[in-house]
Order: sequence, then C-alpha cells, then structure tokens
Amino acid sequence: MYACICHAVTTAEVDAVVALGATSVKQVRKATGAGSACGTCVKRLSCLLAAARVADSAPVDTMPEAERLPVPAPKRPALPALPMFQHAPDCPAALPALG
Repeated sequence: MYACICHAVTTAEVDAVVALGATSVKQVRKATGAGSACGTCVKRLSCLLAAARVADSAPVDTMPEAERLPVPAPKRPALPALPMFQHAPDCPAALPALG
C-alpha cells in the first residue's frame, strides 16, 4: 500500500526507515521524500509512526502529543439499585385514600 502517492513511497518503505531509527515525519521525509510534495500523506505518516511506537511498546510519555492514540475512558461501575421510597406509617400520604 502506498503511504505517499506523489513519490510512490510504500508503507513497507516507511516501516523500513522507522526500523532504521526514524522517529519523526521530518526524518521519514528526509529519507524517502514522502510528505514533501502535496502534504496529503503527512497525517498517514504520523499514524504509521504512532503504530510503530505502539508495536514497540514505547512509553506514552515519549510520544509527541499529536501522535498519541486516544485512550478510552474508563467504564464506570453500575450504580446499585435504590430501595423504593416508603412513607412513614403516620404520614398522610401513606393512609388509604378515603372514598
């Protein structure tokens, strides 16, 4: 699959450059030319770099903010069922309706 159509750079070529030590879009651009023409592929290159970091289990603190993958919000525990409200025995609302 192509990562950059303008320069015919494939994702495999980007992966190879990352394996050789590229850690930024600028370094990938310098090595392959990807992202230096129309710029449409820059976001794709960022995603490929982020995926490589995740695959390498890089700590999140070392990633630039723009390349971090979203973290899902923690699930909240279910609230316990509340008992039905009951009137006190001497409350007028608790007395049977007079007909």
